Amino acid sequence: MIEAPALCIADANILIDLHHGGVLALLARLPYRCLIPDLVRAELASPPSERIDELGFEIAELSGASVLELFALRPAHAGLAVADLAALLVARDRRGILLTGDGALRRLAEQRAQAVHGVLWVLDEMVRHGLLAPEGACTALEAVLAGGARLPERACAKMRERWANR
Repeated sequence: MIEAPALCIADANILIDLHHGGVLALLARLPYRCLIPDLVRAELASPPSERIDELGFEIAELSGASVLELFALRPAHAGLAVADLAALLVARDRRGILLTGDGALRRLAEQRAQAVHGVLWVLDEMVRHGLLAPEGACTALEAVLAGGARLPERACAKMRERWANR
């Protein structure tokens, strides 16, 4: 039996971080199906939504019931964008892994027992699957940080050390 690839659902900020790191195209080459909620795609300015289309990411829409749930969730999570909540609901509905760098969205996903990973995991997966050399991952991480991402320094240091020992 052939196992289907894992499914990842990306929010806007992870796409922006990977764009700043110069490795967005590598996300599309990982052995995962990667979905971008239509509401996330619509809010992207950098990288432009056309770049998302060029890379072949699948676009996902919320079901009618999930749209209603999104608007019911919104008042309790006003700090999260509608597109962020859409990514969470698509990940849940499709039983996928939410990819985000947003701390508040990550905490909400974890509270809901939703599988969630961030940019460090994505970069490490790129290294693990031979799409990026460890040195390239370090360079990409520095570019992500220079682009404004706020990642825990301890986690970054641990990942740099891990890549240095590969």
